[in-house]
Amino acid sequence: MFILKRHDVEIVNVQNPQNKDQQIPILQYQGQTFRLLNMFGDNRDEALALWRDLTDNKGKACVLLEEPQRFSVWGRVKLDQIHTAATDTSSAGTYLVQGCLLILQAVYLEVEDILGTRQAGSFKQDLLKFMQQGKFAQSESINALETVLSINPLNSVQIPNWDESKLQLLLGELHRLASSYLGNDSFVDTAVDALNELPESASVIAWLQKTPKGKLWQ
Repeated sequence: MFILKRHDVEIVNVQNPQNKDQQIPILQYQGQTFRLLNMFGDNRDEALALWRDLTDNKGKACVLLEEPQRFSVWGRVKLDQIHTAATDTSSAGTYLVQGCLLILQAVYLEVEDILGTRQAGSFKQDLLKFMQQGKFAQSESINALETVLSINPLNSVQIPNWDESKLQLLLGELHRLASSYLGNDSFVDTAVDALNELPESASVIAWLQKTPKGKLWQ
């Protein structure tokens, strides 16, 4: 239907009606709204293949959004159909994903700094395998995971669409993997320090303290 650039559209976050702690990015273009279907990192061919399949073969109204080093496919949706309400970008749920992303990226950098590029690559493959088994959004390829590891977590439009159950799974497996690679849990302090970049860091730390896998990060 449309192949658009970032300056062509507006992207806002709305509340997930099934999970009030989760935000859903919505793309707006010429009075129409589209919901994110998939992210592809810098793999334009994969994004274009999905967009063509949905538009040409299935007759869906979709947008292929082209951004620097990132492509994504969005499907048309009516906001009143999903009973969403606009919220600002710093509300609950969004900052939990942002906090977990800061932890994830800090741990990955710790592994890379201490063990080197080769071990970091192995760590990344193990992480990708876990995320694919857990059906995490933006884990369809190593390129997609690398995008997650390199995005700005403070940009709420870029963050993955993970719910709280996924965050708990990620915190548990990330702690297990990092402990296995590094031989201890000294990475926890560095990871928690990374939360200071987030304005809602105190809320994220409070959430960690009261959740099963979050308690591993104290």
